[in-house]
Amino acid sequence: MPGAASRRVARPAPELTAPSLTVSYRSSVSTSLSDDTSRPAPTEPGAGADRGTGGRAWSAVAVLVAAGVTVAAWLPFLHAPLGSDESGFLLLAQHWRPGSSLYGDYWVDRPPLLLWLFSTADHLGPTRVTAAGVTAPGVKLLGAAASGAAVILAGILANLVAPKAGWSRRAAIVLAAALLSSPLFGMPETDGEVLAVPFVLLGVLCLLAALRRPSGRRAMLLAFTAGGSATAAALVKQNVIDVFVFAVVLAILSRGRVPGLGPRLAGFAGGATGVLAAAVAGAWVQGTTVAGLWDAIVVFRLQASGVIGSSASEATPARMTGLIEAFGASGAAAVLVVSGGVVLARVVRGRRPATQETVDPSLMPGPDLAWPVLAMVVWELCGVALGGSYWLHYLTGLVPGLVLMVAIARPGRWSKRVLTLTVAYAAVASLAVWGHDVATPAGVSSDAQVMSYLREHARPSDGVVVGFGHPDIVAGSELHSPYEHLWSLPVRVRDPRLTELRLVMAGPSAPRWIVVAGDSLDTWGLEADEAQQYLVRHYVEQVAYGDWHIWRRLGQRGGMEAVR
Repeated sequence: MPGAASRRVARPAPELTAPSLTVSYRSSVSTSLSDDTSRPAPTEPGAGADRGTGGRAWSAVAVLVAAGVTVAAWLPFLHAPLGSDESGFLLLAQHWRPGSSLYGDYWVDRPPLLLWLFSTADHLGPTRVTAAGVTAPGVKLLGAAASGAAVILAGILANLVAPKAGWSRRAAIVLAAALLSSPLFGMPETDGEVLAVPFVLLGVLCLLAALRRPSGRRAMLLAFTAGGSATAAALVKQNVIDVFVFAVVLAILSRGRVPGLGPRLAGFAGGATGVLAAAVAGAWVQGTTVAGLWDAIVVFRLQASGVIGSSASEATPARMTGLIEAFGASGAAAVLVVSGGVVLARVVRGRRPATQETVDPSLMPGPDLAWPVLAMVVWELCGVALGGSYWLHYLTGLVPGLVLMVAIARPGRWSKRVLTLTVAYAAVASLAVWGHDVATPAGVSSDAQVMSYLREHARPSDGVVVGFGHPDIVAGSELHSPYEHLWSLPVRVRDPRLTELRLVMAGPSAPRWIVVAGDSLDTWGLEADEAQQYLVRHYVEQVAYGDWHIWRRLGQRGGMEAVR
């Protein structure tokens, strides 16, 4: 048909030119593919095959296998006792309804999406209380699913930024699987970091894809999804704003080079705002106010930094040392140094693609994409260093930046060998530590002993307060806490003189049981004289397990009624 023929020739087929490998959609626009520089295409063995249909199929299989291995690494721990944070988040998710505090009757400095995810996990399997602690396979499955999804997204993202560099793609996939399977990075604890990683990778992936596509509905949808994913990551843990950092730097570099940049950024902002509005509305329905969220997520974190800096316990430096050792032993530190050095060297040498024309939707070329990645890595490192408590799971927040750094590295012959060794070491180290943890049976902790004692001696209507932290004890005791703070840091920031606790102890909902770490409520960051005196007058110590001392209220036969 003549009309059809004329339509077919109206838009010329993309032209592939070497060595800059640009795609021309029209005479005035050229698109630089992914993150490759103006170097000729690699000539390593199998490079051409890797770009073919068979190579793409094998790449997809490799990604799925890596994701499967990552998920499988969690399976031996499905019935392991939950950690303190896991138990606490699950407890809050189960009891989140309009109440006296931020999330029902409890308060925690975390955004609402984290609790919704734990609520989902609560429906994935039964929660049981055993002699070893609280077990909830659904929580571990949630962490496994997040890790597997992150590996798949890392593979897709690596393919997007390095379509012609088979080594970079493979290294990025192996690294993601190794780190997300490593107990040195906190696995198998399902915490905010591992749940936020898929949202970070999805946000970066959609943002880059939105810049690559011609202006239109699909580009806007991708930008909208990128913004929504960026907000979702921050709604899991508030300091995970990696996508926003990446987007700001990328937008600055894209000015004058990407036509239609403004509408794409507007789509990104719209997605971010839309998800935030939906989360705020959903939290409000469950009794959580905007002011309460702002205080917990932003104001509290600023106050907490000051408290930690001025009155940290002796355990804090020890945990920091352990975190640094784990960072080195995992191989992640070596990967960061080598891949970061390669990327910085490229930036310093100032390599640019052959064409400097305005480019239509595209992934930024090497040094240009390097700056957003470097900015994101720096932010992630700050998140680990400034977290204050230095738990191992903080390191999981480094995974997106490290994976992207390896994907865009394009090392030379010598640096490729070194980087290959570091990634291989990370995989071996992960396997070794994982194998050790699987083979080592977990003992009964003092927390679990306290839980068992309370279950045996308390009545269902009794209340319990743990001084301080360890919400797993409250969850495992199957009792209610009339004190809103289940974690220790909020106590030190929001109730440093234990005024609120003193009112609870003397009020109509006074707990029958108080569990104290050590001989006194007086610990770092607190002025506990009045509360300690009240404890001694109205409670009697029953038993001790490790450092935990269990006190029972005098004159109560059970229940939470006040002493008259």
